[in-house]
Amino acid sequence: MQEVSAPSASSSGPGRAPQRVLVLYEPGRAGDAAVDVARALAEEHLANLTIASVVPQAVSGARCGGSAVDYNRAVRESVAKELDQARRRLGMLAGRAAFKLLIEGADPPLASWSAGLRFDLILLPARRRLLRARRHPAAAALRRTHAEVRIVGASAG
Repeated sequence: MQEVSAPSASSSGPGRAPQRVLVLYEPGRAGDAAVDVARALAEEHLANLTIASVVPQAVSGARCGGSAVDYNRAVRESVAKELDQARRRLGMLAGRAAFKLLIEGADPPLASWSAGLRFDLILLPARRRLLRARRHPAAAALRRTHAEVRIVGASAG
């Protein structure tokens, strides 16, 4: 079972189904729940789906103790495998979806990239911390893209 936070102001308008949906995929129950919400939208409203993951990069250099090339390559491969999990979770709809790895420092930041593609709805997996509300650190920047942003969490049930 999943829970979805209340939507923010939407560029798709009240009562209109989103046509362009972005899911920021992160492994875990909340990430899987976000993919499930996107799949339901694609099935019900024929929405176009894009599933993206951000690949963090370590800084290299003499002051940082040497090269981070091998480490960054391993992180990229790991995040690519996680994105493949999202692809498998979409099942037959995966053939209609776009998948994107955004490399930190090489690609535009997530908010800029998503604003350029004019998504109607952005689904983020919740990050729950003890005694705090569900949230995601990218939510504030993504809300400035004028897309509706929803935080999707997986309930304990």
